[in-house]
Amino acid sequence: MASKKDQRLMVDNLVLHEIVEHANIVKDDVVLEVGAGNGHLTVELASRAKSVVAVEQDADLCSVLRRRVAGFNNVQVIEGDALKVPLPACTKVISNLPYSISRKITVRLLEHGFREAFLLYQKEFAEKLAAKPESKNYRFITVLVQSTCDVNLLLKVPPTAFSPQPKVSSMLVKLTQKIRPDREYIDFLQNLFNHKNKKIRNIMENPPAKYADATPSGMLPEEFIALYKLLN
Repeated sequence: MASKKDQRLMVDNLVLHEIVEHANIVKDDVVLEVGAGNGHLTVELASRAKSVVAVEQDADLCSVLRRRVAGFNNVQVIEGDALKVPLPACTKVISNLPYSISRKITVRLLEHGFREAFLLYQKEFAEKLAAKPESKNYRFITVLVQSTCDVNLLLKVPPTAFSPQPKVSSMLVKLTQKIRPDREYIDFLQNLFNHKNKKIRNIMENPPAKYADATPSGMLPEEFIALYKLLN
């Protein structure tokens, strides 16, 4: 659950326009918007998509959001925590994510499934998603995302685009999902990265010989998928 102090409403119309253009919303798209705020972006999405499901936790913002989209018959507003409420099937996800739940909401969205996602993260977190093996930013979330999605860092967004202004820059990231991970694969990766500098043979019993002397911190994302398949 994100706190009120973690709320950042997008106020830069140019950046909003760029996000919508990158997302290339078409008439058959079912869009899930997480953290819809006051509906500024929601209106733009609704004018282009088949339907929009806008999730917002803050009751006051939901009231503003509902008034703003009252003229659209293709928008559903869900008031609740995006980490907990049921999420609808969708083709695209677009979101201005609270920094504090970046990892948790990313895992949930990957497990839920989508075709493409356009997500605004803290720049530092976005760079973790694109990190390379052996780098300090190469983490569980890096491998989960890269082994299941194509990752593209699209647009650096300055603090001035938001109100209130964060102290750091943000980054718009595009995820194109190739594989919808199940909970067993997610737990498998999490366990390996709890021991990321140990050799695989010291983390699990009787691993495939090809991977026995590898360390999670040095393996390529596609190698984790291959190892998981060999074990299952």
